[in-house]
Amino acid sequence: MSGAATRFRETLSSEELREQFEALAADWKERSGYLSNTRQMAMLEPYQRIIGLGRPAVPLILKELQREPNFWFWALEAITGEDPVPPDTNGVVDRMVDAWLEWGRRRQLV
Repeated sequence: MSGAATRFRETLSSEELREQFEALAADWKERSGYLSNTRQMAMLEPYQRIIGLGRPAVPLILKELQREPNFWFWALEAITGEDPVPPDTNGVVDRMVDAWLEWGRRRQLV
């Protein structure tokens, strides 16, 4: 059995999840640093893998968004199926961040 196959498990511990998220987020930031198109950013492999972490990653994404605003909106919407950003604030990053953080506070995720 390959190393990857032996490492696969259905669930990760909270520490493993945090470590994996941090590594993927760092990789994504490095790869997306030269991109200006948010769709291209969201299609990068590390970002897609973060989405694949599912709901357990939402608090980590929100904390990262709080610490350093970035384009995490696509991932949050994909994972949660929600979009708390009012239509008149789309494209205004600070207001989009505020909307998602308020959403997270209401759910006690931040």
